[in-house]
Amino acid sequence: MPLRHLDLDALRAFVAIVEQGGFSIAAQQLGRTQSAVSLQIKRLEQMLGQTLLQRVQGRADGPTAEGRALLAYARQMLRLNDEACATLVRNAVAGSLRIGLPEELMEQVFPAAIPLFQARYPRLRLSVQAEASIPLRAALAEGRLDVAIYKDCDEGGSNEVEVMRDEPLCWVAGEAFRDTLFADGGVLPLALFGENCVFRMAAAAALARAGMAWQVHYSGSSTTGLRHALRHGLGLGVLPESLLGDGLLAVESCAGIALPRLPRARLVAAYAGGSVTPAARSLVDAFADSLR
Repeated sequence: MPLRHLDLDALRAFVAIVEQGGFSIAAQQLGRTQSAVSLQIKRLEQMLGQTLLQRVQGRADGPTAEGRALLAYARQMLRLNDEACATLVRNAVAGSLRIGLPEELMEQVFPAAIPLFQARYPRLRLSVQAEASIPLRAALAEGRLDVAIYKDCDEGGSNEVEVMRDEPLCWVAGEAFRDTLFADGGVLPLALFGENCVFRMAAAAALARAGMAWQVHYSGSSTTGLRHALRHGLGLGVLPESLLGDGLLAVESCAGIALPRLPRARLVAAYAGGSVTPAARSLVDAFADSLR
């Protein structure tokens, strides 16, 4: 008996018909005419000598028993084909990808995300800029980055960014903090990230609206350094809810005075010119997976 070779295009058409429930929708999905898809299925059935689809008044009405048996093989063959093509294409991609991200992500997820990405794109060279969110947004707008992951407190939202994390932004105090520092002088002591941090800007704006005086007792770019300052009671801080714990607690008041409401904290990804390349998509996915 001569060897028979299943046509992957015909198998893809067969799977589409079963999953979409008919020839017409499957043809639209595949970008082909309905008659072309019908011909593919006819030739596939002729080659196998089996009827693969039940037909009612000329319309597909689900797979036959033989069709269900083929369906599992077809899906596996298409998956292996697509995986092989994707792997070879990724391995052939060379050049560079310029990424910007907050310094704290270098500590939190960079060690897990980058090896995963490099395994997918071994020939692609990464150029990484670790910065505060405001400079990162500027670098992306000026074309100095291909993709930027940055912190954001835009409550209105934007269609130009992809939200990777959305959580409460909290007033935070360490167990060593004494609110008498505020009660005695009437000036709220704060421990914050640097001036370009959007969380710091959100805190300053909220305090200004509430008419509360404040003074920075600690400022730095390192998450580890800020956590140490907060734990040792240098001041109140603002952090996303996910960074609480290990001696840091969310607080709603200081010396009996309610603290103002803060916006939500978001981590977002944005792409140069709004164009998402497969490599940039894979990189953001690697960071998103490491955040979970």
